[in-house]
Amino acid sequence: MHYLLSHRTTYTYASTVDSAHHIAHLRARDFPGQKVTSISIVTSPLPALATQHVDHFGNLIDIYRIDKPHTRFDIEVRAEVEVRFPEPPVAASTPPWEEIRAALHGDGFPRRVDVSEFIHESPLVPSVEALRAYGAVSLTPGRPILEAARELTSRIKADFEYHPGATDISTPLGDVFAGKAGVCQDFAHVQIAALRAHGLAAGYVSGYIRTIHSREEIALRGADASHAWVAVWCGEDAGWVHLDPTNDLIAQEDHVAVAWGRDFSDVSPLRGVILGGDSHSYGVAVTLVPTG
Repeated sequence: MHYLLSHRTTYTYASTVDSAHHIAHLRARDFPGQKVTSISIVTSPLPALATQHVDHFGNLIDIYRIDKPHTRFDIEVRAEVEVRFPEPPVAASTPPWEEIRAALHGDGFPRRVDVSEFIHESPLVPSVEALRAYGAVSLTPGRPILEAARELTSRIKADFEYHPGATDISTPLGDVFAGKAGVCQDFAHVQIAALRAHGLAAGYVSGYIRTIHSREEIALRGADASHAWVAVWCGEDAGWVHLDPTNDLIAQEDHVAVAWGRDFSDVSPLRGVILGGDSHSYGVAVTLVPTG
């Protein structure tokens, strides 16, 4: 599937910002199953300094310094992306989840250190005992890892209400689980915590999901904004499989990935420090439209 992507973010400030530094995770990355054929990022005001960096997880970062006084900041990404995620393995053919856990822990020196770092707590995904119990319902003894993870994905979609405004990034994960409501980042954090509680590797993926463009299509939750889902390590043969608990999907041709990390804090689309500005308002407009 070939997509045209547009993502525009606008900050409007109550008073003048004298200087600002911004860090953006907005540049979609290439990996097996996804190729970025063109991309551009434009800011207003123009930055005095613009640099690029690759972070610990291989994500592409843009760093901007703006010295010109301003009361509004706009940043827009336009890209063309080709998506051909590999066909997922047959869930029942994947190894038992206990076997995956044992390989990730090993004797203290696991073969795949790059994968094993995703089994631990992270800033926004702490250990929550209730989520360990929630995950255990799917992670029954001897069950294939992808079969268990897919059932967990389905349960989150069924058990949680998609409710923008019910939470924000500061809402503790335990409160999200207790309230059974939130948005895509909350659902992703819930699934990650439930899997990590049992020693499995799960990462947070930021990106986009296809925008509906005809009356016949099924509405996808999380469209027209930044989206988030989960990558689960299913062993050396299957590798990382991307699961979307917001829509109960295996991510394939409907998703475009931008960055991944341990949780949202590693891949926030835009963050920074400003001098001045007082209060501000914030707006985001996203379209991900297939062209063939």
